Amino acid sequence: MNRWLNFSSFSVPFRKCLFAVPIVSLLMVTYSSQSVSAMDEKPAAMAKEESSDGKMMSEEEAKEGADAEGETDIALQAAAEHEALFAESSYPSAATCGTCHPKHYQEWAVSSHSYAQLSPVYLSLSSEINELSSGTNGDFCLRCHSPIGANLGESPFMSNLDRHPTSREGITCVVCHRLNKNYNKRSGRLALVKGDLLQPVFGPKGNEELARVLKDDKFRVVTEKGKPGRKIHTEIKKFPSLSDPIFCATCHDVTLLNGFRLEEAFSEYRLSPAAKNGVSCQDCHMGKVQGVASGYDEGPGAVVGGRETAVRKITSHFFAGPDYSVIHPGIFPHNAEAQEMATMREWLQFDHKAGWGTDEFEDNVPEGTKFPEKWNSIDDRYDAREILKVQFERLAYARKMRLEVLRNGYSLDEVVVEEVGQDGIEFKVRVSNKTDGHNVPTGFTGERLVWLHVTVRDAKGELVFESGDLDPNGDVRDHESSYVHTGTLPLDEQLFDIRSRFLVQNLRGGERERIIPIPYPVTTIPFVRPSIQSLILTGEPGTERNHRRGIEPLGHRWAEYEVEAEELVGHEGPYKLRVEFKASMAPANLVGAIQKRGFDYAMSAREVVDGVAAGHEVLWEKELELGNSK
Repeated sequence: MNRWLNFSSFSVPFRKCLFAVPIVSLLMVTYSSQSVSAMDEKPAAMAKEESSDGKMMSEEEAKEGADAEGETDIALQAAAEHEALFAESSYPSAATCGTCHPKHYQEWAVSSHSYAQLSPVYLSLSSEINELSSGTNGDFCLRCHSPIGANLGESPFMSNLDRHPTSREGITCVVCHRLNKNYNKRSGRLALVKGDLLQPVFGPKGNEELARVLKDDKFRVVTEKGKPGRKIHTEIKKFPSLSDPIFCATCHDVTLLNGFRLEEAFSEYRLSPAAKNGVSCQDCHMGKVQGVASGYDEGPGAVVGGRETAVRKITSHFFAGPDYSVIHPGIFPHNAEAQEMATMREWLQFDHKAGWGTDEFEDNVPEGTKFPEKWNSIDDRYDAREILKVQFERLAYARKMRLEVLRNGYSLDEVVVEEVGQDGIEFKVRVSNKTDGHNVPTGFTGERLVWLHVTVRDAKGELVFESGDLDPNGDVRDHESSYVHTGTLPLDEQLFDIRSRFLVQNLRGGERERIIPIPYPVTTIPFVRPSIQSLILTGEPGTERNHRRGIEPLGHRWAEYEVEAEELVGHEGPYKLRVEFKASMAPANLVGAIQKRGFDYAMSAREVVDGVAAGHEVLWEKELELGNSK
């Protein structure tokens, strides 16, 4: 049996993508004889490629081939790719827009919108869903994660390294500002208006200020090709829908072909107190404070040649959410200077973790050390490090904004101690949804891990009780933990988490939990088919459902805990209780479920899951003493 997936019907065969790896090479399973998961090792297959005759090349042969390809002028390739960003004829790059809109660009460049297509987790999940559905899911995911890529007809299996530069930008400027129709809850498939920088754009305010700028010779702008001066849009057409919540619904209410409601952020909003009070999505997510209707900043909408336009309402384009980057900092955040210096493939060769470009590393490089051709010069390594310093600062800013929106959504309230004594300890913890706009978590709720980590320690500091701790993969000890599956670790029976669960129907009655919401196939060629019955009453297909466990707007939940008497034997009080309210963009088991597809940028499953775990955040914490009982 051929161990390589073959999607030759697509424009770019999956087996040629960088993230295509043998299915058997990445199994994330634990065994009683092993203390760690197989994800600890980066698969050797990642370093191999397939030769033209179908045989697997050795690492040395693959390297020689790469070196031969590298004999072409790589610097010219990087410069050409950078130049393409500023010379797009149909879909201008965000970097082009950033010339006159620096504030908007800087916010967008490190946002979840700009990371949407670059995420290796998303790309492999999309590939896995297509594999499970015999390709019938098509570009369903791509058309929201990269509307440019969908309009260009790019394959959903294509590596980001080979995509059109603007396609890699995900939800880029023209995705919203070259849209002239309302699509409502369409789940993507947007017919963007094509055109270069000079063509009209669409905005909520219209053309008044642009008309003034065009008449003012001080700005030295032109709207015709070939004329000297700063190129600018010919017109800003008024499109009020940009300020309407329904505009966000296009991608933030996701309903699959069979009626399965994967994401319902907008539907939740429509039924919320915020909607009743006239508060929009934009009011909370494009204002001064992330996640709170706090008004808007004011300032110039553009800076043209150092001259500011008139002061107006300025919206934030950061759109903070729970996601964060797990990829090389040379690739994300978006950075025109980084793109000019090196290609994405070259940045992947730059070992920033080893300290390249720092005095500590460069002063102690062993004689004879070989570097990739692009990074052979110490000056280039130092220049790259300077770029990465800026990238790390921007990622730190993104983390700050992410914490802001999460802390404005989740609250750790009171802790009620009900019993402390020789018969055991009982207590409960209240957590709340502080927002009035939608549930928490919202969106892809089956992917959003939000939980309580609770510990009880005795007077000596020894651990008496713990719930919400993680297995070596970074998973909570629920039914999806591979360590729980194998019996290496016990099930956390008192775990409190509010991540949704996907339940699929078994062949003969009953349901079972699945990480990816596609039922097990009972036919040789499973398809995602449109529903053959009305879903008005059920709201979802009969084969699968999203079992939501989140908290409604302004609602709350109680997490109840019990430490039994036998667990207190050998311990003395006073006991100390610590509660942490934690959040992650995804559970590690999702990475395990899709790892057989491989990951873009030649990342191993271990690298991806470590990146996910590194982004775990403690939103709130409390400590209290539980009394002096023995």
